[in-house]
Amino acid sequence: MKRFFYAAMYMLMAAFLSGCIQDTIVIHVKPDGSGTIEETSLLSNNMVDLMESIAGSMAGPGKEEGVQDNKDATKGSSRKEAKQTRDDVIAKMLKDAEKRADTFGATVKFISAKPVRTDTASGYNAVYAFQDISQVRVNQNPNDKMDGQKAQKSDSPKEEYLLFKFTKGPPAKLVVTLPTEKETAGDKSSAQESGKAVEGKSNKEASAQAPEMMKNIFQDMKLNISLQFEGTILKTNAAYRDGSTVTLIEMDFGKIISNATLFMQMLAVNPQSVGETKALLKDVEGLKFETINPVTVEFK
Repeated sequence: MKRFFYAAMYMLMAAFLSGCIQDTIVIHVKPDGSGTIEETSLLSNNMVDLMESIAGSMAGPGKEEGVQDNKDATKGSSRKEAKQTRDDVIAKMLKDAEKRADTFGATVKFISAKPVRTDTASGYNAVYAFQDISQVRVNQNPNDKMDGQKAQKSDSPKEEYLLFKFTKGPPAKLVVTLPTEKETAGDKSSAQESGKAVEGKSNKEASAQAPEMMKNIFQDMKLNISLQFEGTILKTNAAYRDGSTVTLIEMDFGKIISNATLFMQMLAVNPQSVGETKALLKDVEGLKFETINPVTVEFK
C-alpha cells in the first residue's frame, strides 16, 4: 500500500505543474529585436529525496530489512549515494538544457549552460540567443522539464506559449500575447484519476500524510518570467514594470502554503495549467500574474 501511495503522490506532483521546479526565465531584448534568453531551472532537493524514497520502497522488503540491520554501517554510504544522485540529476539537466533551444523557437541557438547548486535545490543556468524575438515562444508551464512527461504527452498539461511580435522603430514596439483561458484548458481526465488515487478514501494513511508531504515538495516551487529591455521603456500597459524590467509571472508557492485554506483548496482543485493556477491565485497578495492581454512595450 505504501508503494502505491508514493507512486500516486509522484504522479500527482508531476501533473501539478512540476512542483519540484524552480524556473526563472529572463528574456533580454535589444532595440533591434535580437537578444538572449537566460533560464535558471532548479530541481528541489526534496523531490530528489522523494525519488530515493520511492526507489527504496520499490526495492523489496529484503533490501529494506538489510538497510535496517546495517543503519550505522551504511549511513556514510547513504550520504554518498544522495550526493551522487544529485550529481546525476544535474548532469542530465545540463544535457537536456543543450537540447532545449528549439523549445524556444526553431531559430533560437544554445550558447552555454552551467550547474547551479543551492542549499535547497540543484540545476542549471543556461543562455540561448535569438536574432528576432518574433520567432521566439516561451512555454509558461514548466511541466515539460519533468522526466517522463514527454513520453506521456497525452497525460500532461498542454503547452502554454507566450508569443511575441516585434516592430522596428524608433521607437521599437514589442507585443506579447499570453495564452488565453480557453487555450490552457486541458484534458482533466488524468488529473481526476490522479486525484482519486491520492485522495484515497479507503487509505487513511494517504489522507493523513498527503498534505504534509505536498507541503514539503511545494514549499520551494517558484516560477518567474520577465522581460529585460536593453534600453529605455517609453510606454507600456504592463501591470508590473520596474525600470526596464516587465514581470509577466512571479509565483512563489511558499506564500501559498502559508495559507492553509488556500493550500487545501489547491489540492482539491488540482489545477492542470498555469492559466488555471492564475485564476485560482489571482487575488493572493505577493504573487504577480499579468492579466492584460496583449502586453505592449515601446522602447528605444
